[in-house]
Order: sequence, then structure tokens, then C-alpha cells
Amino acid sequence: MTMYQAIRRHLLFAALFGIASNLLVVAPTLYMLQVYDRVLPSRSLETLAMLVIFMAIALFMMFAVDVVRSLLLADLGRQLADRLDRLALAARVETLARRSPRPDLATSQDVAALRSFLSGTGVIALLDLPWLFVYLALMFLFHWSLGLIAIVSAILLVCLTVVNDRLTRAGVRTYTTRQRETEQIAAQIGRNAEIVTVLGMNAAVIGAWAARRSLDLDAQEQVGNASTLNRNISKALRQAIQVVMMGAGAWLVINQYATGGVMLATTILLGKALAPVEQMLGSWKQFVEVRQGWERLDALHRWMPGRSAIELPRPAGQLTVEALTFSSRRVNDQQGRLLLRGIQFSLSPGQLLVIVGSSASGKSTLLRLLAGLWEPQSGTVRLDGADIAQWPRDRLGRYLGYVPQDVELFSGSVAGNIARDPDPANHQAEAIVLAAQRAGVHDMVLRLPDGYETEIGESGEALSGGQRQAIALARALYGDPRLVLLDEPNANLDADGERRLNAALLQLKRDGVTVVVVTHRQAVLSIADRVMMMRNGQTECFGTREQVEAWLRSKARTADPATGNEQRREIAAS
Repeated sequence: MTMYQAIRRHLLFAALFGIASNLLVVAPTLYMLQVYDRVLPSRSLETLAMLVIFMAIALFMMFAVDVVRSLLLADLGRQLADRLDRLALAARVETLARRSPRPDLATSQDVAALRSFLSGTGVIALLDLPWLFVYLALMFLFHWSLGLIAIVSAILLVCLTVVNDRLTRAGVRTYTTRQRETEQIAAQIGRNAEIVTVLGMNAAVIGAWAARRSLDLDAQEQVGNASTLNRNISKALRQAIQVVMMGAGAWLVINQYATGGVMLATTILLGKALAPVEQMLGSWKQFVEVRQGWERLDALHRWMPGRSAIELPRPAGQLTVEALTFSSRRVNDQQGRLLLRGIQFSLSPGQLLVIVGSSASGKSTLLRLLAGLWEPQSGTVRLDGADIAQWPRDRLGRYLGYVPQDVELFSGSVAGNIARDPDPANHQAEAIVLAAQRAGVHDMVLRLPDGYETEIGESGEALSGGQRQAIALARALYGDPRLVLLDEPNANLDADGERRLNAALLQLKRDGVTVVVVTHRQAVLSIADRVMMMRNGQTECFGTREQVEAWLRSKARTADPATGNEQRREIAAS
């Protein structure tokens, strides 16, 4: 469903209330006309009293209609913004996780601009604009010259609106695009605050950001100045038009072509007729922002996270990798680098695979592909025979445990991080404690100041590196994981922590959980069922620990002493 279809019903009701509002707006004009043309000449207090009562009723109805219309549009803005904000964050999380940035993706700024436009005078001005022709027709009924003045006035204001659009459209597009880029730079500086401070880069990076921000503000100021100038011109022009209309009405009265009531009534009516145009000029910046972001917002509204039509059963943990090939994304039209080539292996439930290799050999990339974060250029990762891409993320997450190389925890309690949910109302104490016990960190958590309710601060700043890694492992083991992927889980652990990790991995094997561990340390190798050695994105050796050790001994014997070149051998898994 498109966004227009979603808001069409609200806009229809708002338009209907607009009809009532604009019909009632004519009441003051009629009141003025009757007072000058009937009450004053006849000096009839009874007629005046009836007109006052009529006007009181009309004004109350107009107030009620306008309030209801404003509330209706505000509710539309709130409902639409709530949905779009959730979708914008979900889409941003997905693109960041998959490292596939999309510059055309709608942001929270686009959503805020839409909500402000729907809740303000901009959309009301658009709905009221067609009534300009009704008011012009009424003025023609009073006298053709008054109608002609009104038409010329409307054309002048519309031309001013078009000029304003031409002057501000490119500027708004430029500064909104640059503003998004500047905000990304600020977020990047915040993520690297520690290294920026330690290396004394504060002045350099903040100065670079400030210079860019200054350019953004200059562009925004230019757009604002152009809009303000046009708004002031329209205000002065509207006052001049009313002076001309009043003068023309006086001329008609003097020459007995019209009455004094007609002169005042047409002046008031002209103000009402031109009000939507002036309101549009006043909110033109919002209008341009919404118009430029409409396609992005519409695409976001129609975007739905991937879902499988068929509910797949709970997996046993059979992992199959078929001829996996992956390249990094293109940057500045440069061809992406080949990171993985021809990776294939199979693991049965309860088997532990340890992946070793030098830095930049593709270990972490492979783990992200196994987790379904990235899509390979060719090949398939299968969990119990089903392509990992067929699993909806919310369901796959129940059966998947993952600890990345750079551990990230959320601000909140230890329990909230382990339970993968910051809302305490959704926490299951038994499941949280069980996950901590399986990870071997239950005793460590109990020693924290408030146990499982200890607040760990932003990104777990209140914890040591080893504690963060331990809690991340407990989070990975929460619930019923059937496949656990660990990237350097022992990087920050001491000897005691490594013993707890090995004990946890042995228990996972006994529970039939498939485990893949990337590591540079040797301690995990003693309990591995399979070992994979990677080099330059390829499998250099795959087999049992004994087979890999035999391959290494054979490799050392067959190395060419003259060149140092090593013969490469593949060992199939038994």
C-alpha cells in the first residue's frame, strides 16, 4: 500500500471539514454586508440582534470545525510518523548491519518534516486553495471590476510562489543532502571518541566538522533568506492589494455602482481568498522538503522486512556451505575486492568448527555470511537445508547466537542485554540465569554491584573488556540457539575466562548445538571437531584437528628450501 493510499481517508475527511469551514467563513462577509446595507439604513435593532445570534452560531461552528480538522490532521501526522519512524530505524539498522548504505533511504528528518507539514498550516493551505476560485466568483457577482482585481492579485501571488520555488528548490535539496552527510560524520566522531581523545585529534576532527557544518548553515541561511524575502514581499503585496480593492470599492460606492457593505465585504473576502497562497509561501520550505522526500518516504512506507510465507520448523543445526564467493562493495566506482572464493564445508549438529588464519584472510567475513548479514555473490549458506536468506530475522534470531569481533552492548542492565530486550516486563528470569550459567558467567554477574540489575552504562562502559565479552556470550546463548557463531570470543579473556569458555563450548556440543569459532588462540583447538585454515579468502586446509596437524607437518617437509614456496593441500573432512 502506497503512502497516499494510507493517508487518503484522513485527507478526505479533512477536505470535507474544509468545505464546512470555508462555507462558514463567508458568514462574516454576509454579516458585514447586511449590517451596512440593511441595519444602518433601517436602524433596526431586532435585525441586528438576529444577525448577531446568527453570527455567534456560525462562529462557534467554524471554531469547532477548524479544531476537529486540525486534530484530524495532527492525528494523521502522529500515526504516520510513528509507523515511518519505526520503519526508518529498522531499515537503517538493516543497512548498517549489512554494510550496504543507501543514500536514497528516508531518515527521521524526512519523517519529522512530513509530520510538521501535516500538523501545521501547510496541508490546510493546500486543501483551502481550490476555494480561491469560489471567492473570486463571489466577487464577480458583486462587480466585475472587483473580480478582475482579485484575479490579478491571485496571479501575482501565484507567480511569487513559483519564483520562490525556483529560488529555493535546489538550495533545499543541497543543504538537506549535506546535512545528512554532516550528521553521519558527527556520529562517526562520537563512535571513535576514545581514539580521538587519546591521539589528540579533537581540534582536527572538530574543526573539519565545524567547517562542513558552517557550509551547511550557509546553504540553509540562503534558502531561509530567500523564503523570508518572498514572504515579506507577499505580505506587502497583499496589503497593497487590499488598499487597491478598498479604493476600487470606494470608487464604485461614490459612483453608485455598489454599496458600502459591498466595499467592505469584498475586501474581507479577498483577504480570505488570498490567505491560502500566503500560508503556502510561509510554509514553502516544509512543502519543498516533503515534496523532495516524498519518494523516499513512500518507498519506506511500502518497505517491509523480509518475511517467509512458510513458517520453517525449529532447526536441528545442520550447517552446509556451498561454493561461497563474496566481494566487497564497490567504492567510488572502483571494483570491489574478492574477499572469499569457493568456501564449502558441512557441519552436523553438535560439531565445533574452529577457523584460524592470518589477519585479512576472510574469517570474520565468512562468519557474517554464515549469520546471514551479508549476501554472497554466489554460493549458498544452508541451515537444515534451507537457504539462510529464507529465514525471517526475528525468527532466525531465536535459534542463532552471535558474538562479533567488536562487542557492542546496550545501555541498561545486564539482564536486559542477556535477554536481548531492554523492557524489564519481557524478561524471563529463568532463561536469563540459564544463559549466564551456560556461558559460565553466572558467578561473575552475581559479583557485580546489583547482580543482574547492574546498569552497565553506554556500550557497557562500566565493565571491563573481558566482562563485556562474557555477557555478549551469555546473550548469544539466550533462548534456544542451534547455531552459535563466535568471532574472537577469547580475545579479552584471561586463563580462567578461557577455561570457562571451553567448558561452555563443550556443553554446547553435548546439547547438539553447532558452533563456529574464529580465533587466533590455540586453547579452543583442543576441543574442535573440525579446523579450517584460511588464507587470502580461500580454504587452505579443512579437516579434523589431527588431519590439520598432519597437513602442517607435511607442509613443513614439502616446503621448497630454495624459494620458500609451500605446496598447498586440501584435506577433506572425514
